Amino acid sequence: MKAFFTKLLRSKYSLLFLILFIALLYVLQEKAITPLVMKVVQSDLFFEPEQEEEALGPVKNQRTGFALIFCKDAAKEAGELPDLAEFRDEHYQAWALGNRHYVIRSTVRLIDPERGQVDQLYACKMRMTGDHEAEAASWTVLGVDFNPAAAGD
Repeated sequence: MKAFFTKLLRSKYSLLFLILFIALLYVLQEKAITPLVMKVVQSDLFFEPEQEEEALGPVKNQRTGFALIFCKDAAKEAGELPDLAEFRDEHYQAWALGNRHYVIRSTVRLIDPERGQVDQLYACKMRMTGDHEAEAASWTVLGVDFNPAAAGD
């Protein structure tokens, strides 16, 4: 085999064989590899499922109302809140981030022995993973965050 390649390299036709080899590679690329790659790219393999149209940014609707309910439950579990903590839902804020992701921010009123009543901000990042927004199993809590308590009103 080694003798064959040595003979080929020293042959006066070696340049011709090189050109034919490059032409063969080009044809293989154009007729076999590129069509196969294009077929895979155009398939549904690389497309995400259709996402529901939703306005991004600040939003308050029925879905964010349910997100607030499950956010409160997650905040109760994540934070060490006293039994007398009062969630103040009337002024919650919600942002739609797209792809059924939401950030919910609200306050909880706590009683501090030194300062009396104080409001503490909390926020949750939520994702609706199911189809029924009223069910807790349809929501995933991606994170809960508490800000330091602010001075009371």
